[in-house]
Amino acid sequence: MKSGGREEGREPDHAIRDRLDSWKAIASYLDRGIRTVQRWEREEGLPVHRLAHAKRGSVYADRAELAAWWESRRLTIAVAPAAASSPVAAVPPAEPRLERITNTSATTYFPALSSDARLIAFVSDSGADGQPPQIWVQQIGGQAIRLTTNQRDCLDVSFSPDDTRILFTARGDNTRNVYDVPTLGGPSRLLKRAAHGARISRNGTWLAYLSLEAPAGLRVLRIDTTEERALTPEFVEVSTATWLPGDKHLLIQARIDQKSEPEYWVVPINGEPAVNTGLAQSLRSQGFMVFPPFPTDWVRDALIFSAATRDGIGVWRHRLSLETFAPVGAPERLTRGTELGWFSSVAAGRLAFVSTRSDMNLWSIGLDEATGMTIGPLRRLSRGPGILQFLSMTGDGRTLAYFSVRAGGPDVFLRNLEDGSETTLARELGHPGKSHPAISPSGRQLAYATRSTGPTALRPVSIASLSEGTARQLCDDCGGRPRQWFDERFMLIETFGARLNTLLVLDTETGKSRGLLASAERSVTNPRISPDGGWIAFDAAGPGAPPGVFVAPLSMSAPIAESTWIPIDRSASHPFWSRDGGLLYYVPITPFTEFRREIRARRLAGRSKQPAGEPFLVLHFDEVMMPTFLAGTAPVAAPDQILFVLGDFHGDIWTTDV
Repeated sequence: MKSGGREEGREPDHAIRDRLDSWKAIASYLDRGIRTVQRWEREEGLPVHRLAHAKRGSVYADRAELAAWWESRRLTIAVAPAAASSPVAAVPPAEPRLERITNTSATTYFPALSSDARLIAFVSDSGADGQPPQIWVQQIGGQAIRLTTNQRDCLDVSFSPDDTRILFTARGDNTRNVYDVPTLGGPSRLLKRAAHGARISRNGTWLAYLSLEAPAGLRVLRIDTTEERALTPEFVEVSTATWLPGDKHLLIQARIDQKSEPEYWVVPINGEPAVNTGLAQSLRSQGFMVFPPFPTDWVRDALIFSAATRDGIGVWRHRLSLETFAPVGAPERLTRGTELGWFSSVAAGRLAFVSTRSDMNLWSIGLDEATGMTIGPLRRLSRGPGILQFLSMTGDGRTLAYFSVRAGGPDVFLRNLEDGSETTLARELGHPGKSHPAISPSGRQLAYATRSTGPTALRPVSIASLSEGTARQLCDDCGGRPRQWFDERFMLIETFGARLNTLLVLDTETGKSRGLLASAERSVTNPRISPDGGWIAFDAAGPGAPPGVFVAPLSMSAPIAESTWIPIDRSASHPFWSRDGGLLYYVPITPFTEFRREIRARRLAGRSKQPAGEPFLVLHFDEVMMPTFLAGTAPVAAPDQILFVLGDFHGDIWTTDV
């Protein structure tokens, strides 16, 4: 049927001309990228319409509506008359407001914003190197006030919903406990023993925390009735917890069992089954390495998290469907630049994060092997941003293998310690993305691992023949990551990932492995075999407790009994041997668990390896620190020098709009 010379129901020609019929057209009109305008539609109310009965994703927008929306966002600034005809040319969108909050260049972490983003709490040593970090609070634009004194290993900071108290975790009674302190100052109080990562729901009803007691994992406590629920007893490890809108669900990062990779799960507090989001697997497949211990946050329909990519460490946002909790779209980076952006918190449209110098490199210092003392100044051996770890040395101490991402991607480096020259392991030798290098005593072979991107924690190991220029994959899942060779056939591997790390012996000819060192209660890590092959040094820690350094007699025929462990230091980690095996060096826990400032040593009796004499200080770092939050950063003793990973981790807190 026709009316007035045009088809009924058809839009006027001028309406069609004024309509933009795709995301591409809308983005072009606004002179922005498609992802940006989609975000504006999602978060800023950009007027975009869906076509009824059309295929999913079909959209359109009216030019006049877009112009009116743009005008509503105008800042009060002068506009040139020549630019007034176009809403895009008139007022470009303001860049995200970036503001520096602290200005101490201290070791500062775990910022938390109050609900109105006017206050920020954080952990810091306030620039006093060597002092235990404490809890501070600061009004945005004001001066920081210290709220605690003499607390150890403070972390996991958050505000109560009414912003009157600040929750945090600190070490006490040989475990970690949850405390709170009045926001305006006063004595702290113990809230929960053997717990960490506490967060109060937005309605103030529930306290969620991660228990260190059996059953370990996520628990919620109803504050007014003391009703308590263990929500994830089936999980073997839970590292972070974040409340979702509505206070009926928590989003956690966890492993469902020993064989699974970490994943993000949504856990209902009413006891219903947890929902696997699949987000972590999706991020791994895109080359992301998400840091489990670092806090996450939630804004609108997106998770805020810290992760490492080829471009460095930064804060990212990823949308999730609030109906299915499945990932939506692509991850979006929220921090820019060459520095490390991590430890994020979001409130009232503002993101707070710590910006730290991206400076993690290989260093050395001279060593008097007769006395075990260091001599001379520190020497920097590598340069460039990014992660560096997994130091492995040949038996003669002439070649060092290590892992680094400073070249724009993951690489294994081989360094000649006599002339300082370096090469990278040829990319044609097996898979890309090699890590966890371990060079054999002769230097003829090098073992390495590759990443698993699926939900199952596969641990493939490959062996490269450096003399022949060939490589072979030993097994699709060897059960662990390479750490050190016993000889040219057998290798020590570590079961990275789950709470109770163990050590295995791997036969590099058959690909079969067997248990070497394990504990029912403590996780063992950072193993180092003595120069004579008769002993093994390692550190071990129970849930929430500080690690201690031990040595034990090494048996290739049977697992090592825990009764044979010899304690060297009860509060230290990352042991390594002197060249003659008469000294054991290690790193004390001071002042942070995640970062260390000292190397100590203890003499061991010849045959028994019992401690002989008191520990003594070998080296103290002033401006740089050892990043022990990364696996495989234990130093090595080479002829006449000690090599280690150091970085400048001083930083400050910044905020920006989200």
